[in-house]
Amino acid sequence: MKPQEIPTEEAASSRVPAQVRRGQILEIATRNGFVSVSGIAETLGVSEMTVRRDLEALQEQGLVDRTFGGAVRREVYEAEEPAFDRRRRDHGSAKAAIARAAAALVKPRETVGVDVGTTALALAEELTSRADLRLFTNNLRAAMQLGSGRSPVYVPGGQVRDVEMSIVGAAAVAQLRTYFLDRVFIGVSGITEKGLYDYSVEDTEVKRTFIEQAEAVVVLCDSSKFDRRSLAFVGALDEVDVLITDKAPPPHLAAALEAAKVQIIVAGAAPAADRR
Repeated sequence: MKPQEIPTEEAASSRVPAQVRRGQILEIATRNGFVSVSGIAETLGVSEMTVRRDLEALQEQGLVDRTFGGAVRREVYEAEEPAFDRRRRDHGSAKAAIARAAAALVKPRETVGVDVGTTALALAEELTSRADLRLFTNNLRAAMQLGSGRSPVYVPGGQVRDVEMSIVGAAAVAQLRTYFLDRVFIGVSGITEKGLYDYSVEDTEVKRTFIEQAEAVVVLCDSSKFDRRSLAFVGALDEVDVLITDKAPPPHLAAALEAAKVQIIVAGAAPAADRR
């Protein structure tokens, strides 16, 4: 009788189509920012040689960049701004958690700037019940929400950008430059080791003005925007005081934020003193 052959690890790995396996690797790289050869080999039950070949193939496709011992997810460039309603639905629970964490930072009698975007609108909903603030925003959706509350709301003059319902232009920028703000909350379309990005050149001009005029700059950014960039560069990481997100940034981005002295708040996570 012919002895039964025991399949090798390489033979077993070949049963899973390479594209499926590489898709799994890419998903892990997107979620964590970085993948290690040894870690992927253990997770997928394949040899490190197989993982190296997969990473080489993904690099050739422009999806990852090889590093010592693994690979990092290549930055994703987004040229088109998704529709507001679609963005509001996407990652809705994460944005709501970020908004709650952001609202908790606002101290009594602060002068607060609220930027445009879906997470900023969620923050406006959290701040509506406050009666002790002065609120400045170029976000007409946020202004209508905040206007139903008890704190005074100020909007600059300028042109309305209908996609975002934001007030933009030279007049808006000039007016905002006459105010000092205790704290501003900035929305972004992407964040990388190089800094912050947004889809709109016009909105970005106002974001930069908010940043210039504020004592404290807080960026609201859900984890889907890690390692993503778009048309307009908003500013470097060292211009940010606090990043509020829903998941810890991948190691390479976390290191860049630490180097820039940015405090990272993961919405919903227990304070460091409460963790066991």
